[in-house]
Amino acid sequence: MSRLDFESTASVRLLHPDRGEAVFSAIFERDPHFLHWNRMSLVGNDDDYRRFLPISNISQLKWELYDNPDWPKRDDSQPEHRTYGTAILNTRGRANGSSIARDSIQKFASFAINVHVETITITDAKMSAVYAFLQRPPAWDAYPRRLTESLSVRGEWRSAPSLGLKLRLLTNRYRRNEARISQEIELIEIPCVEVQPIADISAEAFVAAAGDLWFSIRVLLMYWFRQFVTPLSEQVITPNEITTTWRSVEVEPRQETRHLDLVDFFGRFDDFIVQAAPNLAIYQDQSSQLHAAVWGYAASFSTPVLEVQLTDRVEALERLVTVYERAASLDRDRVSRQKWKPIKSALKRTIDNLDLDEELAGQLKRGFASSPTLTLHERIERMATIYADQWEQADQNLLKGLASMIAARNSIVHGRLVDNIDRLAMEGLRAQAIFDKLFLSFIGCLEFHSSGYARESIYFHERRLEGHD
Repeated sequence: MSRLDFESTASVRLLHPDRGEAVFSAIFERDPHFLHWNRMSLVGNDDDYRRFLPISNISQLKWELYDNPDWPKRDDSQPEHRTYGTAILNTRGRANGSSIARDSIQKFASFAINVHVETITITDAKMSAVYAFLQRPPAWDAYPRRLTESLSVRGEWRSAPSLGLKLRLLTNRYRRNEARISQEIELIEIPCVEVQPIADISAEAFVAAAGDLWFSIRVLLMYWFRQFVTPLSEQVITPNEITTTWRSVEVEPRQETRHLDLVDFFGRFDDFIVQAAPNLAIYQDQSSQLHAAVWGYAASFSTPVLEVQLTDRVEALERLVTVYERAASLDRDRVSRQKWKPIKSALKRTIDNLDLDEELAGQLKRGFASSPTLTLHERIERMATIYADQWEQADQNLLKGLASMIAARNSIVHGRLVDNIDRLAMEGLRAQAIFDKLFLSFIGCLEFHSSGYARESIYFHERRLEGHD
């Protein structure tokens, strides 16, 4: 929005997939912790409400601001501006009673706006994409070459030649003067990443490549800062158009940093993403599973409950191993399908020769339908073996406790009592340290090693449990 008003009146066109479109008067509203419109209300009389009822049978509708064709235009060179999005219906209905006239003007429907898009036509613009998000890392260092008094701090351009793109970190500072929540002017820092092409590329190819890179950066942000990433806005500039997409999320000031929230990795984050993102692009077919693995890993740091930490990290490990297996074309069978086929037939004939109940025999035969699979313990070891020569001996020693780590997780999942809280904490740290080593190895970034806090804590836990301290 061009001004920081609380509400704005407009005419809006609602688009229904089956019943067409209809134009209504609307009030767009912005709540205190939002930077853009996040609510919309339709206003009108009883006839307007009845016009709305046929298109209110779905919870989410597309909307766009009405463009009055009778409004005077300056000239043909005036840029075209369009605002549209999607909204979820919250309430509908009119108030009634002895003091309300039938043709009274009132709100009869309210929506929550979840996507807000603005497009402006331009000519011969330089292609670029800026992605803003609401993660609150302890430090988002853009490393500017020179400091300015501008509200925006822009870092150095870093190239990823294999992707044909370059990127840099940004910090956009927003002065929030919101009398509804504070009498002071707050400075809200919004971290961003800007992407531009290195060489000539079509607008369609750039938008697709920048979107894929942003997805990889989100995965790396979750891993590096160990917290979720909430997208706020995306601004994509092509030679003919500027498209800004706003997500309906609340913006809060940065909170006080806890000691455990400190970044545990050495090195600069922009160096990390420039090196890691091209490697992640190789595994685009497994991007969803890889995202789920890192999501689970980040989720484990959001709770103080040791049982939840351990299960989240072991499940994240299992997803990461699955990504590796698919990328390496490995399966989980102990015996190949070709070799297992004659074995299976021989086992079934043996069962037929035994005097067994028909139902039991059928269950046994179904058990022989596929080859026995590797355990999670064996699958993790198989992946770690590929990278073991790049690990320090202390990191390799972590694998000696795989069996106890998985056993502790299985006890939690199956509801068995965990009687040693120290051992539970140690296995949670082991899962964290092993995930770190395997993930950094998988994306080829082992030089961005952590402080070793988890590994050293495991060492002292083990010594105490063995009675050395």
